[in-house]
Amino acid sequence: MKSKISNKNLITSILYAVMGVLLIVLQGGSLNILMTVIGALLIVVGIVDVANKDIVKGIVELAIGVAIIVCGWLIADIVLLVFGILLIVKGFVEIVNTKRKTFMTLIVPIITIIIGIIFIVAKWALLDVLCIVAGAIFIVNAILTLASKPRKR
Repeated sequence: MKSKISNKNLITSILYAVMGVLLIVLQGGSLNILMTVIGALLIVVGIVDVANKDIVKGIVELAIGVAIIVCGWLIADIVLLVFGILLIVKGFVEIVNTKRKTFMTLIVPIITIIIGIIFIVAKWALLDVLCIVAGAIFIVNAILTLASKPRKR
């Protein structure tokens, strides 16, 4: 049984594979590129909207685009810090609220606290690991898309 690879599946697979390789190779640096591209696109869209007399929408898009390019990592730092703090608090709340304090009931809250601490202390190392995992998922998805049968319309 031969299955034909559709052009759509081939293009989608190539895009998934490229994204996966970029995430694995560039890791956290790929997010820098992504933020720059998104910021630049928002600036261009904002300029087009202002030129088309949609002033308020255009100015908002311009402001968000500039903020993403200029403050992107600062915002990411703050979000990761807050997320880490929330995970630590959640872990402690779970420990306090646990009726039976056995190893099995405490393992999840302890892991939650550890992950929260890692988000605060070593967020960029954790971010690199997440990028590698996401890259691997994209590559697997590329293979699965390439192996899937094209849909009939």
